[in-house]
Amino acid sequence: MTTLLPDTYKTLDSVLRDDLGATLQLAGLEAPESGLAADVDITHLHYNKPQLRSMLVGANEEYAVWGRGTGKSEGLIAPRTYRNMQVMPRSHGCFVGATYLQLLERTLPPVIKGWENMGLKRNRDFWIRERPPKKLGIPEPIVGPITTEHCIFFRNGAIASMISQDRPGSANGKTVHWIAGDEAKFLNKQKLDSELLMTNRGDERYFGGIPEFHSLLFCTDMPTTKEAMWILEQQKRMDPDRIRILLAIQIEIYKLYEQLLCYPARRKSILSRINAWQKEWNELRAGTVFFSEASTLDNIHGFGRKNIARLRQILPTFIFRTAILNERPFLTENAFYPDLDERHFYDAYNYDYIDSYEFGKGEFRDSRKDADVDPYAMLEIGLDYGASINCISVGQPAGKKYNIVNALYARHPQRLRDALLGFANYYRYHHNKYVRYYYDHTAIGSDAKDDQTYKDIVVDVLSQAGWTVEPYWIGHTASYQYRYEVWGSCLRGNRDRLLEVGFNRGNTEYLRTSMQNASIKEGGRAFEKDKGNERKPNLDQRETTHFSDSADTLLVGALKVHRHMSAESFDVIG
Repeated sequence: MTTLLPDTYKTLDSVLRDDLGATLQLAGLEAPESGLAADVDITHLHYNKPQLRSMLVGANEEYAVWGRGTGKSEGLIAPRTYRNMQVMPRSHGCFVGATYLQLLERTLPPVIKGWENMGLKRNRDFWIRERPPKKLGIPEPIVGPITTEHCIFFRNGAIASMISQDRPGSANGKTVHWIAGDEAKFLNKQKLDSELLMTNRGDERYFGGIPEFHSLLFCTDMPTTKEAMWILEQQKRMDPDRIRILLAIQIEIYKLYEQLLCYPARRKSILSRINAWQKEWNELRAGTVFFSEASTLDNIHGFGRKNIARLRQILPTFIFRTAILNERPFLTENAFYPDLDERHFYDAYNYDYIDSYEFGKGEFRDSRKDADVDPYAMLEIGLDYGASINCISVGQPAGKKYNIVNALYARHPQRLRDALLGFANYYRYHHNKYVRYYYDHTAIGSDAKDDQTYKDIVVDVLSQAGWTVEPYWIGHTASYQYRYEVWGSCLRGNRDRLLEVGFNRGNTEYLRTSMQNASIKEGGRAFEKDKGNERKPNLDQRETTHFSDSADTLLVGALKVHRHMSAESFDVIG
C-alpha cells in the first residue's frame, strides 16, 4: 500500500506551515481518550518544523541533536512523553539525566510548561513528588514506586520516575516502559547501557503492539567530546527511506482529512482509508530509529532573532557554533592539554541541600549545592588578569586528588574587583573564610588604570569581604614546557607522587572550553601556548587562553604546597 513520494519534504513543509491542527491530529496529540485533560486550544500552540517532523515520524527510537533554544524540552520531550502516557495508562516511564539537579532545574520546568500548553494542569492531571488525592480514585500504576520523592503521577495512573546517574542505584530494581533523556551528551554511555536500558523491558501483556512501548528518546545539543560521539553514531542506524515513507503516509492521511471537508457523503469510505494508513504508520514506526539535527535558527520564530543575536555576543564562538548553530565540532590540532578528556570531569551536588527545597522554587547559585567542597577547609585560587577579562580558578585538595571546583570571571567593563566580589558572594556560606592565593610575577606589575598591583587588589578586596588571604608567591611564570609536562602527568595519573586533577563539570564550562581550544605553536627556542586569540577583540575572550592560564597558576601553586610528592618527582619536567 505504501507509496514513496518524490517531494515528501516539500509537501510536508506546506502541511506543517498551513495546518497545525491537522498536524497535531496526525501525530495523535489531539483529543486524548486516556483520562488526561483535553482542553487544548491549538491556536495558542507553536511548534517549529523539527518538532512537528518528530511528531509525524513518531519513531520508537529517536535521537535529536538540536541547538539550544530549539525547543527540545517544551516541544519535543513534552509532546512525546505526553503521548507515551496517553496511549499507555498505568505505565511507568522515566526521565534520565546526568545529574538530578539537571532534571530539576533545566529539564522538567520546560517539559511541564509544554504539558500545560497542551491542556494538562498540575495538581489536577499530574502531581510532582506527591501522590494524587485518594478521593480521585486514580488507578495504581502497573509497576509502582516505593516512595514518591522522585516521581511524577498522572491522572490515568501512569507515572514517570526521575533517574540521574549521579545518584547511585536510582535505576536499580525498576521496570520501565519508556525512557526520555535530555542533555544526553553528558550521560555516561556505559552506565546507560548496563543500568538503565536494562530496565526498559517486560510487560508485553499490557502494552505489546503499541509503537510507544519501550521507546527511547535522547536529546542534546551538539556533543563536543569523544565520549559523547555515540549520539552522532546513531545516525548510521537510521534508514532514511523508512523515514520518508512514514512522512509520505502522513501526507496521504492529511489529504484524506481534506477530502472529509469536501466530500462529507464519502465520510465512511474516507475514514476507512485513513484507518488503513494509520495502521500501516503504526506498524512501521514501531521498529524505526529516527536521527535528526537542527540549529536554533530552525526555531527563530519562537526563540527570536534578538535572542540569537544576543547569544552571538555573549557566548564563546566555539559554544555558539556547536550549541546554537549545531555545527559538528572541530578537533584542536597540537593541543596544549592533549590528555584532558571526559574522565577528568565529575558531577558533585549536595542533594541533602537540594532536596530540602520545593520543586520550582528557583535555581541554586552558591556553594551550598556543591558536594565536592569541604566548607571547613580553606580554598585556593589562581588568577589571570587583563582589561578584557579577569578569571579565577578555584581549587581544593582532596587527598591525593586535586579538584578544580569552580571557574569564575568578570568581563569588560567589569574589573578584577567584580570577579573577586563574585567569588566572595558565591562562597558566602563557606565556613572557613581562609583562601590561599597563588600569584606569580604577572600580579606584581601595575594596572595602568589603578595605582595598586593586581596582587594588592586581590588581597584588599577579599579582606574587605571578610576573607583572610594568604598570598603565596610561586615565582616567575612557569615555562610552557613545564606546564605542558606537569599537566600531562597530573591528567594521565601515571605519577604516584603527583596530584590527580579533576574538574567540577557544572562549574567549569568556560575553563574547559579554554583548555580544549588551547594549542601549541613554535617559539624562539621551544614550543609555546598559542595566545594569539587573546589579541583579537572580535573573539569572546572566555574561549581563549585566559581561563587556562588561571588554572596553570593554580596547579603550579598547588604542586608546590601539597607535598604528596617528593622533589625527585619533578625530574621529568626539570
